[in-house]
Amino acid sequence: MHLRGGFLSLVLISGCATTQASVVAWPAPPAVERIRFVRTLSGQGDVEGALAKLWHKVSGDEPSVRLFHPVGVAVTPGGEVVAVTDQALGQVFIFDLEHDEVRTVPKDALGGAPVGVAFEGDRPWVVVPSAKVALHFARDGRPLRRIELAECERPVGLAVDEKAGKFYVTDTSSSAAGEGHVVHVYTLSSGAHEGTLGRRGEGPGELFFPTFVSLAPGGGLFVADTMNARVQQFDAAGAFVRQFGERGDQFGQFDKPKGIATDSFGNVYIVDSFFSVVQIFNAEGRLLLFFGGRGDSPGFLSNPAGIAIDSKNRIYVANGLNFRVDVYQLVNTRAADSTPPPPGT
Repeated sequence: MHLRGGFLSLVLISGCATTQASVVAWPAPPAVERIRFVRTLSGQGDVEGALAKLWHKVSGDEPSVRLFHPVGVAVTPGGEVVAVTDQALGQVFIFDLEHDEVRTVPKDALGGAPVGVAFEGDRPWVVVPSAKVALHFARDGRPLRRIELAECERPVGLAVDEKAGKFYVTDTSSSAAGEGHVVHVYTLSSGAHEGTLGRRGEGPGELFFPTFVSLAPGGGLFVADTMNARVQQFDAAGAFVRQFGERGDQFGQFDKPKGIATDSFGNVYIVDSFFSVVQIFNAEGRLLLFFGGRGDSPGFLSNPAGIAIDSKNRIYVANGLNFRVDVYQLVNTRAADSTPPPPGT
């Protein structure tokens, strides 16, 4: 992706990170800082208090449970709990930031490697593609419910709409011509299958290997139409609304879009796994900014996938090949900044 120079964002800005006094932020000066790298989450050592860290340092007994290949990430609205699926380890990590603890759900309790993850209250749901199930766990990792996803060929992504009493599962299929390439709709209370959104194809409202899915503000869905290199928006009735991006290596284009999330202003954050960036669009689909970029230093990304945003506009990105979740903060931003003036005005 040709991410050089400046581009039209909240103002005319550059997408490059800047480091001043150990601050990693986007865009570069003299533009107004909008995205600031805050911290990483990779294991117990990232959430425990100062005394525990000192003890581990003195004793040499470092915590051994750490992320290896995080894929999906979800967060409670207040940011108290972060759930992460690790596809390589086949585990779910539950970072309880309120209590400085990390709990894990092991692979033998899942029946396979998990991918999609979403919260119902403070209790995570996860999708296990190989087992074709959605599993519900308590905040402490205890199993609560199991829903069979027999209608899916290869279930991957997950979104939970508590208000509507539904959950959505992307069926990314196992082959280009196979079954799948749709989003399945289920009743949250009973697990009953209600129907599907989309069908295989390249046109508006059609999907080709959809992966991640996210709720849209006001109802409806965003779906990562990954192999069509775009994100599509559907309304609450399942009708096509708009698409974000297209195939290419320029600003506003994608190669492998995956995770999707929205901030409190309705801006849409889309992870491109191949280019290792997050692009931000306003609600009308106009590109505002990107951040990240390939690298292993703090704030930079390597094959990211899932993304989640809490009510305080803290942004959590599953940074796959860097073995961590990176956390950012949206700063210096108002609702009016999401609608920049037309060029030339």
